[in-house]
Amino acid sequence: MKSISVITINYNNRSGLEKTFASVFSQTKKDFEYIVIDGGSSDGSEDLIENHLSEINYFVSEKDNGIYHAMNKGIRASTGDFVIFMNSGDLFSDNSQIETICNELKNDDEIVYGDVRLLNKITNYDAIQKHPKVLSFKYFYNQTICHQACIIKRSLFEFIFYYNEAYKIASDWEFLIVAIFINNVKYRKIASTIAIFDCGGISTNGHLKLVAKQEREQVLNKYFSLFKDDYAVLASHSSVRSQNLLLIQKSKFFRGIVSAVFFMILKFLPKK
Repeated sequence: MKSISVITINYNNRSGLEKTFASVFSQTKKDFEYIVIDGGSSDGSEDLIENHLSEINYFVSEKDNGIYHAMNKGIRASTGDFVIFMNSGDLFSDNSQIETICNELKNDDEIVYGDVRLLNKITNYDAIQKHPKVLSFKYFYNQTICHQACIIKRSLFEFIFYYNEAYKIASDWEFLIVAIFINNVKYRKIASTIAIFDCGGISTNGHLKLVAKQEREQVLNKYFSLFKDDYAVLASHSSVRSQNLLLIQKSKFFRGIVSAVFFMILKFLPKK
């Protein structure tokens, strides 16, 4: 059976960390490694962590250079065959998820992923994000696999690279797109909603959206510069307007309405 390391990154989010601890410590399977990386919090997070040291295999609290620096520290400290991140505020979808994951893992797995439940308390949004079984390059233009729902073979970080610490948002996206489409890493989806992720912070922050877009552009320029023109075309095809046009194209009824409208317009246009 393959071993798994669960890694939690935290910085001044004691309330979120309490929820994550409750989710991790209540798992039915106890035979996993738990790593906690704190960025030198000043809100009482460190005291909370120290109260649970008997349930934590490795812990450090010190200043870091951002989330991806902290995530890389967690990977390097881990010893499991596979790693999954459940950062402060993130939850496993139920108490048996680690058991489900471990039962699913196979000897030749490299990236295994499931679905994720997205919550936004600000907008009352609550939905399951279903990741596709076949990960096309087009899918990664505007989407990614939430790292909370992704189990990665630890040795891949040595083989490919660790997360890019220069980025603020897109490093896990960069790792996946390079692993799958350049290094041809094996991936497989399992039929499980693995995690619950509160997406309110990023989805409601226009600045973070802009940063994510800029960082993705940098990744595409670095690794896939030959596809830049295709990226622009495909991005436009994924717009709401394009989806509506495809809906019209597939529907005989809507095609009839559009044809009638154009017929009336053409009827009143000058013959020339």
